[in-house]
Amino acid sequence: MPEIKLLSMYRILKKAGGDRVSEESVKELRTTLEKIAYEISANAVDLSHHAGRKTIKSEDIQLAVKSFNLKK
Repeated sequence: MPEIKLLSMYRILKKAGGDRVSEESVKELRTTLEKIAYEISANAVDLSHHAGRKTIKSEDIQLAVKSFNLKK
């Protein structure tokens, strides 16, 4: 079951400048972002465990994002 709502994806595409947005593009964006979010989350969990913590901190997310070369 998807975690991100389609309406959120539609809004992002519109804010990015999309005049017309297809339902297929909205679904594809959601699928892609959920895959990326899962990978970043898994890396952040690994980083927090490596640091001896159970709590995931913002620094863990920031480091995990850097490993994907994504801009924040």
